[in-house]
Amino acid sequence: MIDSVKIKLIPTEIDFKWNIGELKEKLQPVEKYDYNRDKPLGRIRNMYLYGNSEFLIIEGSLAKYYNINNIENFNWRFIRNAISNLSQELGLPLERGRLTRIDVGVNIELDKNVTDYFPEIFFLEYYQRITRNISTLRFENNTHKISLLFYDKLKEFVSKEKLIKDIDLGFITDAENLMRIELQIQERVSQILKTKDVRVSCLFQTDFCRLLMRNWLDLYQNIYKKSVLSYPKSLKGNADFEKFLKRYFVQDFGWERLDYLMKKAVKQGSLTASNKSKKLKQFRVAMLDNSSFEFQEHTLELNHKVKVMYVEALKQIYRIN
Repeated sequence: MIDSVKIKLIPTEIDFKWNIGELKEKLQPVEKYDYNRDKPLGRIRNMYLYGNSEFLIIEGSLAKYYNINNIENFNWRFIRNAISNLSQELGLPLERGRLTRIDVGVNIELDKNVTDYFPEIFFLEYYQRITRNISTLRFENNTHKISLLFYDKLKEFVSKEKLIKDIDLGFITDAENLMRIELQIQERVSQILKTKDVRVSCLFQTDFCRLLMRNWLDLYQNIYKKSVLSYPKSLKGNADFEKFLKRYFVQDFGWERLDYLMKKAVKQGSLTASNKSKKLKQFRVAMLDNSSFEFQEHTLELNHKVKVMYVEALKQIYRIN
């Protein structure tokens, strides 16, 4: 589902001007806000507005705006309705606005506790693996504000919403072990998705929504999953055994340490830069080759359910029009 979005409106881009005074009359006042950023003009439910007569930022969870929560299925076909409703409430042509942030999240019900799966979700190249919060695993890009999160959605939702009395939590009583896998693109949306001029209206287009889901799936599949550290049951030859040793070495030693040692070897002259690249590529191939190695039971289950949810999302997307 599409969750949080950030929409930027500039009068010259959307061929529309607004009156700040009239706009603020439509908004609820905001008393508590992040003091590290500008005070909001106000909000409509969970959608916050910032700016002035020169620009506007509308930010918040589209799923929560439309569904009150972001656990129940926010069908891809509902996006147009949500944007249309919010546009009418604000009196603004939001579909012409520019998308400067977009989150894609999928909730997956698992057999075991969500955190039991974290140790096997092992390494993602060019991303930092962050585990500051015990119920959240985050992969954060080293260059851009892109993150892939794995977290316990029920714990996160209840902790945030338990003080809101008018929300009925009855719909989640049957759910257990609900993992949220969420792709957050918090800047440079056009550059990251390799497409031009990303507007809100793109969310109504099948091809664009498929592109978002493909990025979500690809990033998950690019993660090196930690295999069982045991000798393979059957080895076809020396090549398989070498792959096993490389995989074992990375998992036991760590990729960052391996990369550091090879860089050190290049500086000392015992390894050329070209050979370093070749060696690292061999290690990557070994990490991605699953044929001769058993995965933990958790990883096999998660891989299967991720693919199932991807197909389900595509079914919804194909029905957008």
